Amino acid sequence: MPTTIADTTGLGLEAPDSAAAILRNTDRILPLIASEADAIEQAACLTDRAAAAMRGAGVFQMAFPASRGGVEMTLEQQVEVTARVAAVDASAGWNVGVLNATGYYAGRLGDEAYAELYPSRDMPTAGAFHPRGRADIVPGGYLVSGQWGWGSGSYTAEHIIGGAEVYRDGTPVRGADGAIVHRGFWLPLDAVEIAHDWQVLGVRGSGSTSFAIREPAFVPAHHSFDREAPDRADGDPLDKAVQVSHFALTGVALGIARHAVELAGDFVRGRLKGADALKVDAATRQALGEAMSEVDFAFAGVREVARRTDEVLFRPGAGLTTVQRTRMVAANAMAARSMKRAVDLASEISSAAVILDKNPMQRVVRDSHGALAHAGSRRTHFGAMAAAALAPGASFTLPSDPAWARSFA
Repeated sequence: MPTTIADTTGLGLEAPDSAAAILRNTDRILPLIASEADAIEQAACLTDRAAAAMRGAGVFQMAFPASRGGVEMTLEQQVEVTARVAAVDASAGWNVGVLNATGYYAGRLGDEAYAELYPSRDMPTAGAFHPRGRADIVPGGYLVSGQWGWGSGSYTAEHIIGGAEVYRDGTPVRGADGAIVHRGFWLPLDAVEIAHDWQVLGVRGSGSTSFAIREPAFVPAHHSFDREAPDRADGDPLDKAVQVSHFALTGVALGIARHAVELAGDFVRGRLKGADALKVDAATRQALGEAMSEVDFAFAGVREVARRTDEVLFRPGAGLTTVQRTRMVAANAMAARSMKRAVDLASEISSAAVILDKNPMQRVVRDSHGALAHAGSRRTHFGAMAAAALAPGASFTLPSDPAWARSFA
């Protein structure tokens, strides 16, 4: 099956048929992304040049399952790609983190629907699940309507998914847990109305517009998936838990933090003009060192959580425990906290110049606030992890997990 559109970027991109190729491609597109950053922010979505380069690089294809001929990159690799792009431009990185979910969504389809919707893996797919729409069961499928917010990547997407609660004869359909069944639907694009309402403080180029279907539109039953599906230890590695789908988005916070520290460091170097570092006041050196450490430990911590999660996901028949699953989700929130501290320190170092439109640090500060507003950054995720760890026999920290000790054996 074809993997991508032809490389028309002139960047010498490789076919994105392996993790190594996609990682190399990522580095090759970074200068172009940097040159497009202003235009991306102004357009409030990826520019055509940026989108073509990113599609050609394969950064939206990382999560396609190997069973479908996909690359099936590890979470550690997916976060790395997202972080590299976000360190150049947070909005471009956000598009990677969100549109990378394409492979997760596609992996939940049956053979017939997969063949219909994904003739190639170069079919970026956006999705929004809140607020939930409505899906009424009819012969052969559903009549779907609704208004969805936070549709990141919608302008670049070939497909748009909307989450909706299922009804039969006007009555909610409930699952085994008593909750209304929530499914994701590949929406017919000719019925989708784009709101163009993404005017925000930061991460402006994510293109997270709202969209709607006013008059119920038909969606075949096989063009949908269970958004709240239980974990499947026997599934494809990246299909074992629905929470896996947006782990790559954690890389945005990491990239923003790294970008802030590099800008702050360059600012201090510029003040030194080649003089000894001790010429810089101790408070500035301390702030820069703290910011550097925040980034180092955030990257190391997220990478370790990703690696531990990968060990389970890629082991046949193994499933995530509740603690492991909630730790994976909480890693995003923790990365966001580290990003906030790093950006605060970096902007303090940059002094009053940070408020100037011409100062690149200003956008980084705004982007950090945009990232912090996302649901994945909420502190409530820490509470969910703690609740899981309080169960009898569960471990509270990574070092107390038996797998940690085994890694040193």
